[in-house]
Amino acid sequence: MFNRLATRTARTVGVSHRVAHRLIAPYSSDSIPPPAPPSGAPGNSPNKDKKEAPLSSLLDMLSTQRPGTPVTKMPKFSQMLNSDKPVKGDFSGFIGSGMYGGRLAKEEAEDPMSLLILHVHASSNNTILSLTDANGKVIVNASGGTVGFKKAQRAGFEAAYQATASIAATVKERGINVKAVELRLKGFGTGREAAFKAVHSVTNWVVMRIVDTTPIPFNGCRPRKARRL
Repeated sequence: MFNRLATRTARTVGVSHRVAHRLIAPYSSDSIPPPAPPSGAPGNSPNKDKKEAPLSSLLDMLSTQRPGTPVTKMPKFSQMLNSDKPVKGDFSGFIGSGMYGGRLAKEEAEDPMSLLILHVHASSNNTILSLTDANGKVIVNASGGTVGFKKAQRAGFEAAYQATASIAATVKERGINVKAVELRLKGFGTGREAAFKAVHSVTNWVVMRIVDTTPIPFNGCRPRKARRL
């Protein structure tokens, strides 16, 4: 009877057979020492019914429960596992990370203005800078041509330096509080180093990271014919 009760407990609560043995140990008659038989009735004693009452009541309770439904009188740890409430603390506003967190949930939780991204496209003909938020929305942009440089001078060191200073001045005029900045450098022009130095000298922004987004072909398209001078 004890093994049958352990099997039903394991199937109903959803635990192993060994854990079920520990659950029903307080209800079993083997764990309770047998009382001394009374002198009047050696065969049928009322204490025997009282001793087996917890075991029979637990067996009746498990027989009435359908498989998959939680038992009404189960131990504390089983109630904790089958409960929808958090064990400790309030996790109602918790947002997971990775693929279970979700992009929309992260965008609602994080402030897009907390981390701004400065894109620097340093080509051989010009230097284009764009300050965006974490979602990629452009806030301010500038280039070597917008600050007054013409033709070949747009790709120079000074043009990129002045363009970065122009972005910093525009952000300050609009009252945007820049807490942290991520630099994304693209291209191998001279404005690459100029924009990096201007961020450290002209502004007081905290550079969190520097990322190189220059596309590198792996045996891609055939290049143009070499120019002969």
